[in-house]
Amino acid sequence: MITVLGGFSVTVDGVTTAPRSWAHRNAATLLKILALAPGHRLHRERVMDLMWPDESPDRSAPRLHKAAHFARRATDRVDAIVLRDETVWLFPDADITVDALRFEQLSATAVAEKDPTVAREALAWYAGELLPSDRYDDWAADRRELLHLRRLDVLRVVGEWRELAELDPTDESAHIELMRRHLDAGDGAAAVSQYDHLARVLDRELGVEPGEAARRARSEAELLDRCVQPGGVSPGVDALLVELAQLVNRQREVLAHLATAGDSLRVLEALGA
Repeated sequence: MITVLGGFSVTVDGVTTAPRSWAHRNAATLLKILALAPGHRLHRERVMDLMWPDESPDRSAPRLHKAAHFARRATDRVDAIVLRDETVWLFPDADITVDALRFEQLSATAVAEKDPTVAREALAWYAGELLPSDRYDDWAADRRELLHLRRLDVLRVVGEWRELAELDPTDESAHIELMRRHLDAGDGAAAVSQYDHLARVLDRELGVEPGEAARRARSEAELLDRCVQPGGVSPGVDALLVELAQLVNRQREVLAHLATAGDSLRVLEALGA
């Protein structure tokens, strides 16, 4: 078992190697690269290019052999790293479980099938970002970002909108879902606050305003909030007013779509507008 999410550890035959075993940084980097590689193997020149991009092959080759030696010592296995012909293998004759790969496999299934059960299983493997101690290593950067994006996709499958909005504050759909939850709970003020937070984030990060769906939810929230204030209307009228707001907003949507098709004038005349 090789852990690369939220930290780094290697367990061989049920025994986890001590962190001090990986004091030789190149040995740890070599194992990490192979753990994430397809089939846990790479061409030796590709490995050297990832680990020492600014070095010539002549200078990198002995460093690769040295890193492999220390990786074998750390795992106490002579087959931990095998240089066979032009290929560098990680445990070529063993079954290897890597938490990041399990997460990728399960998350792909969860998103494709929109299966919340599989999505939760995938999230159980995600203990944190990829190799936080290697945050500034170029070879891990793209994979780290892809895993992060995949996590967001999985959170959408299970409907974890609060966590999604925290991880990606510009995700408008997550904020709208949270607003809808507040509306369903009868808390118009909370829904308005959620909208205001979204508006500030979008303006600061992207220089844009919330879309129509978010504005529509805010209108409903403001109306609901007025209705529940002291001296407001009765609950029955409250419900009717919220429903009316929804109908008005829906009418605006329909008119907007028809306007795109060039039919807005006819519709407006039919409505007496």
